[in-house]
Amino acid sequence: MHCRQPDLRSGRCTGPASRRFFHGPGINNWDAALEKDTRLTEGTSLEFRGGKFFNAFNHAQFILNYADQANFGYVRSANAPRIIQLGVKLLF
Repeated sequence: MHCRQPDLRSGRCTGPASRRFFHGPGINNWDAALEKDTRLTEGTSLEFRGGKFFNAFNHAQFILNYADQANFGYVRSANAPRIIQLGVKLLF
């Protein structure tokens, strides 16, 4: 067997794979928020805390299982999809 990169300490052959070749898909997570303040009267205002978007573009974020050898490298679950929070606050 021809060895391309023998390990200098142990003399064993290491394969052609790079050191961390088993990484999974990256995380592409964008959060966004929209807010609007509206003055109703001199002492009263309304705050629209309307759009808090978590994972705004709804990219799938898969979770790889590295710890369990039986399922190594397989996608078994995903993080939460897009979440939207709406809110209104009346200040007087």
